[in-house]
Amino acid sequence: MSLQTIERAINARLKLRHYRLIVALERHRSITRVAEILGSSQPTVTRALADIEDIFHAVLFERTGRGLEPTAAGRVVIAHAAHAIAENDELLVELDGVRAGRQGRLRVGVLPYASTRVLDSTWSYLFSLRPKIATVSTEDVTGNLFAALRARTLDCAICRFSQGDPGDSIEQVLLYHQQPRLVVAKPSAALLTRYPEVDIARLSEMDWILPPPDTPIRGVIDAIFSAAGRRVPTPALEAYAVRTITSALRNLPRGITVLPDDIAQAVCAGGAAEVLEQVLPWSLPPVGLAWLRNSPKIELIDGLKQAVLGRMA
Repeated sequence: MSLQTIERAINARLKLRHYRLIVALERHRSITRVAEILGSSQPTVTRALADIEDIFHAVLFERTGRGLEPTAAGRVVIAHAAHAIAENDELLVELDGVRAGRQGRLRVGVLPYASTRVLDSTWSYLFSLRPKIATVSTEDVTGNLFAALRARTLDCAICRFSQGDPGDSIEQVLLYHQQPRLVVAKPSAALLTRYPEVDIARLSEMDWILPPPDTPIRGVIDAIFSAAGRRVPTPALEAYAVRTITSALRNLPRGITVLPDDIAQAVCAGGAAEVLEQVLPWSLPPVGLAWLRNSPKIELIDGLKQAVLGRMA
């Protein structure tokens, strides 16, 4: 069967309800269950699936002892179906915003350790647009933000910058660099500042606040102890939220953590902790702005990129 024939079938027969059905089948793996959810009959769902498979000229699901299992073709179609549904749902939300006088909506992902300067530049630009634009912000680690971009549940993200694969669907521009700094609770700061070099033995005895595994900051902390041939201490707290870390340092007299330099200064501004002078010989991936190639919001994202880069210069 030629691709031209499949293309003609898709253009003439494929509907959004077909996509919704196969996504439901992938989620529940049961024709009976999907029929119950849709308030339909099992034969009706079976016929609808056969019609969809005829459109694509491919078997999308195999029946197994565990229920329906997507085929290779099925996984491809399901991924596109999920994107199409997400785009349609977002379109409806944006149209509702237009009725309320907005020019659209931008969903922005934010790294927890993004600098205040970048965030201020972002919101200043977006809030200055006329007609106004509705803005949604989501805070998460870079890996999850990238996944959300690919799933089209985010339009752009302020996250860790990487060169990436030329064939990747994500575009990026570098915004600024960050350096890691040791941050220690005020009661213990005087003790640790006596030593010009990082004293691993003393650091091992502190109450550590650790970020999640597989984050750049955690990598720096692991490297500090690995270079000295020591295990990373058991954390007193695992946290990645700035307010939580600030509060913890206020209540842990021997608390210590590693933060990007700009975030470290903000955490210490209230007087609960100090940034140690010792320079760590490791670096963090820089922070950038990422978006999906060929995004329908590319004009808005480009304006945001220029505004932030202009203010960071």
